[in-house]
Amino acid sequence: MQEITLTINGQSVKGKNGDTLLDICRANNIDVPTLCHLQGLTDVGACRLCVVEIQSEKKPIPACNYPARDGLVVKTSTPQIERYRKQVIELMFAERNHFCMFCEQSGDCELQKMAYRFQMDNVRYQSLFPKLPNDTLSEFMVIDHNRCILCGRCVRACKEVAAVRTLDFGGRGGETMIAADINQPLGASSCTTCGSCLQACPTGAIVNKANIFRGKAVDCQTANAICQGCDIGCEIKVSIKDGNLVRIETPDRTGPRGALCRIGRFEQINESRVRIKYPMMRNGKGQLVECTLDEALAAAAKKFAELGNSCGGLTTTRVPNETIDMFQKLITGTQKSKAIDTLDGKEYRLISSGIRQYTNGGAMPEVDPDIEGILKADCILVVGADVDRTNPVMGNLIRRAVNMNHAQLINVDANKDLLPLWSDMWLKPAAGTERVLINGLAKLVINNSKSLAELKPELLRVLSLYQSDKVSEKTGVTEQQLTAAAKILSGTKNCYVVFGDNLTAQNDTDLVTALLNLTYLVQKGIGDKLNLIFLKPGINSQGVWDTGIANKDIKTQQPRGLYLLLSDDNVDKEWLTWLKGIDYLVVQAGYHSPVVDELADVVLPSRIWDERGGSYITAGKRALKSNAVMQRYGLLPDEEILQRLIQKINVMPSRS
Repeated sequence: MQEITLTINGQSVKGKNGDTLLDICRANNIDVPTLCHLQGLTDVGACRLCVVEIQSEKKPIPACNYPARDGLVVKTSTPQIERYRKQVIELMFAERNHFCMFCEQSGDCELQKMAYRFQMDNVRYQSLFPKLPNDTLSEFMVIDHNRCILCGRCVRACKEVAAVRTLDFGGRGGETMIAADINQPLGASSCTTCGSCLQACPTGAIVNKANIFRGKAVDCQTANAICQGCDIGCEIKVSIKDGNLVRIETPDRTGPRGALCRIGRFEQINESRVRIKYPMMRNGKGQLVECTLDEALAAAAKKFAELGNSCGGLTTTRVPNETIDMFQKLITGTQKSKAIDTLDGKEYRLISSGIRQYTNGGAMPEVDPDIEGILKADCILVVGADVDRTNPVMGNLIRRAVNMNHAQLINVDANKDLLPLWSDMWLKPAAGTERVLINGLAKLVINNSKSLAELKPELLRVLSLYQSDKVSEKTGVTEQQLTAAAKILSGTKNCYVVFGDNLTAQNDTDLVTALLNLTYLVQKGIGDKLNLIFLKPGINSQGVWDTGIANKDIKTQQPRGLYLLLSDDNVDKEWLTWLKGIDYLVVQAGYHSPVVDELADVVLPSRIWDERGGSYITAGKRALKSNAVMQRYGLLPDEEILQRLIQKINVMPSRS
């Protein structure tokens, strides 16, 4: 961009054509106060605190949305400007009920800081004292309209970061308030509970129920970590006070992954499960009793030495690679067992089988691209993925692509339109017929571009069975819908396909292969990378799967003993039923659960997400390193407990 030169406060400064005056002031360390401005959001000039004097203008002008020009002469601080700013602060205090001594944000409030900055020791205007409601129906957040200054930061964050557009202004004049949808309570609205509005709010108007009065930002220690709620692996900033988690925020609230989700921001610090703080063993009466770590490890080592290779291992994919390495040494090394698996191993075997079938002995395609690339997509096909339930940040990225890049969104799900306000099309196939639908779309895509038939002639022969009328009859999707969807897919230049666990449950390898074929055709066979994203359950699913420990289904191995590395994960009913058939069960877990309380013979305590550090391979095959930000109950790292167990097994008489 063309460089421009301005004079600000008598100083010659440089900027770029297209910058605002505020951009240039910030870039040159020239202080200009703001309240409605938030880096990364569009500027609206609502608060008027950033007003400056410009030689060519007759009145003060807000710097945040005034385009800078070459040769401008600007003053950011004059007696008149400072009086004006103080007057603005007084009017804000007079308009609503700002009683700082009772506000949760007192000490952290940007409005309060401005009052101190401009020495507002009194308000010259009559206070209106309106009777405004509090919205407390949201599970995690409260909106107190009495403390709102109508800066609009929450509205813009909801639109531009969360990409939901739940919040907007409602009412007129002095009765203007922030409204959710058509003036609904936040908890009953289209809010996805990402908390972007919460982190954007400069006052105590939107607060987190979980950390009310638990600690001011200035009194908290902060640490960076990785959210472990799903496979996206968002970076988070954790605030800690007196050994307790106070809040979780994103360090880059307007960046590509700026919107956290209810899992990352709220649920990780609203845990209701009971912690396991010490080792336990089951006594002769069938009761779990507290014991020392050495006693628990000795009992487990004795039994594992007896069982030998008939003792298997089952692990969560929420733990880091360092823990998995030690877990493998225990099961495949020390126990010399082939019975090893992950809780999400079924998903791995399904996906890998589908990929092998797709390649048919050829080169393996590169799938799972960087998820941020979806922001530049012009078409997104979501197949059986309830993204707002399992991977909410992916839902955010999809909505942003629709809102900002005008991507067309096609949703394929047998039960409901999972993104109803953003979908251009909802294809509702009969349950279990999704593969027929995908192959039918692939056939139509080839029909729309005859050159595609030359890329994979053998595929065309297979797809010749999927005529539109037969596909429509089988799936219940009309031929008109099939034709319209195929037309969108054929015309795309950068299409992404997102595949979720609603279809993984069908355990249909051919469906995975069909998705790979469709993605290949939509990309017109260009490149070895397929824009196909498989949403995975655990933060380290990819890292754990890469080790190969999920190659075989442990349920077919029938181990007599089992080491279950559960950490802070859960087991579903299917796994719980299978675990009842294990003769001897050692569980390493962070929380009490039915598998711990009812089935475990030995229980070893495990660190939870914020207590463990290590390396992970997350969505898009990103390698990330997370730090332990808390230490509770003096618990050892999981890998150290595993190592001690290995050492005790190796010195058992039966091993000599």
